[in-house]
Amino acid sequence: MSAGITRVHGSAAIPSQRPSTISFFTLTFPSANVTSEAGVVNGLFDQVFRTAIDTFATVAIIGTPAYAASNTTIRFAIEDTGTDSYSPSGLGLGSSEGATYGSTAAALQAAVRALGSTVGPNSIDATGATVGGFTL
Repeated sequence: MSAGITRVHGSAAIPSQRPSTISFFTLTFPSANVTSEAGVVNGLFDQVFRTAIDTFATVAIIGTPAYAASNTTIRFAIEDTGTDSYSPSGLGLGSSEGATYGSTAAALQAAVRALGSTVGPNSIDATGATVGGFTL
């Protein structure tokens, strides 16, 4: 079927769409002030959002990193598409890259932590990062 809406037997035949939602998360780097990484090319946040998360989710919104209570946090949103023939990784249901996670937040957290302990030119440790959901 070509792109666009066509008619079949007098009814509209709309191309299939992946089920998708925008989900919001908070990424926390404990016991570290890494707010200065926001402007670093190929730095921590660049790799988190361009490499780790964008690999299997579309990043919709990225907030500003904030340092408080000895932690750096940054809020972001992704378009999570669930499981269908177009997104077999199932990130929207909490699974990715052949592994099964209890939630999408856990899948994102695993992707960030997989960056390792020497991320970017300033060698920032991402192995203790946590990702949790939040509601607007």
